Amino acid sequence: MSRQAGCNVWLKLENMQPTQSFKIRGIGNLCVQALAEHGTSHFIAIGDTNTALAVAYSARQLGVAATVFVPASGGTAPPIRAKIELEGAAIVENGRTLRDAYAAACAFAEKTAGAFVVDSADAAAVVAGNATVAAEINVQLQQQKPAAVVTTVGSGGLLAGLISGLQQCGWQRVPVIAVETHNTNSFQQALLADDERPGAATSDAPSLLPPLESGAEPDCDIRTGPPGRSGCDGTRDSGTRSEPTVATCLLAGATSERAVELTREHPVVPLSVTEAMAVDACRRLLDNHQLLVEVGSAAALSVVGKGLLRQIVPSLGPRCHVVVVVTGGANISFDRLDACRQRFPFPAPIIAKSGQEIFMRMLDSALPTAASDLGAISSQVKP
Repeated sequence: MSRQAGCNVWLKLENMQPTQSFKIRGIGNLCVQALAEHGTSHFIAIGDTNTALAVAYSARQLGVAATVFVPASGGTAPPIRAKIELEGAAIVENGRTLRDAYAAACAFAEKTAGAFVVDSADAAAVVAGNATVAAEINVQLQQQKPAAVVTTVGSGGLLAGLISGLQQCGWQRVPVIAVETHNTNSFQQALLADDERPGAATSDAPSLLPPLESGAEPDCDIRTGPPGRSGCDGTRDSGTRSEPTVATCLLAGATSERAVELTREHPVVPLSVTEAMAVDACRRLLDNHQLLVEVGSAAALSVVGKGLLRQIVPSLGPRCHVVVVVTGGANISFDRLDACRQRFPFPAPIIAKSGQEIFMRMLDSALPTAASDLGAISSQVKP
């Protein structure tokens, strides 16, 4: 990757966390706070998600109960379900969609003493916990300022934490490249809405959950998003389109309001890539580094591996540092990756968008093979 990018590329491997994703940082901090300040004795999560796994792990470590409400799976529960159960959490199937499961979780919480529902990416403890990613980058780079940080965006809780952490390090001008796939680009849509109408209507959807109209996850790692909703609960409506996606960990019921606010004061480059690019990056990470992560997490890697980085940060030099946050994810297997690969042609064509505009479009074969040839990309860009 460093050779392709023509700079020093560092991978912040959140897939090596105990729960295999960054989620334990913010969720763990929130659960510790809830126990210390409110005497919480029962944590509640919703869905077969990395959030739920982090809640289950935190509950076991803190010695309290955990219950995860999920839609009926019809006997085809995703791989992460077993990991959640292994942490000791009780699984309750209810209804056909996450909305049904969420309603059941809220009803259960109302009648259960000491219950706490974990559902908001905007919680201050979640943002503070996620900010530790930037603090560690500062230490690991020995206080050398990176030229950019690349990360994927789902609900935006990690992005909010990253920006907060970068600012605490004195890195107010370090750009964050926020990557999604084309059909999970709720963050880009939220930014466009914010440009048109700052402080626009927020959503009643919980931001730490996938879209509430989605049901139990099918075998092939495909979920569908709902039409847009509106409300006023501190998170923006994702407006995710009803299209299948293999990048399920990037689906969010709503976008973190705090993340959108921070983009008004910190340089953030929103970028979306094709699912084929994300799947290809996932495969390359496995082939080159023997690391298997969720397809959505690999979307950030596709920005580096496909030569897009130099176009976004033209000043990159051989001594510059770029950090890619590999967000991880426990909902992946060899069979799932193989099923995803069979859906797309390879090599994957490059189509990257920023907002509504196509940032770059080219065939994989047009990529330069040496770092010294990266400048040739600019001549291949088609508006």
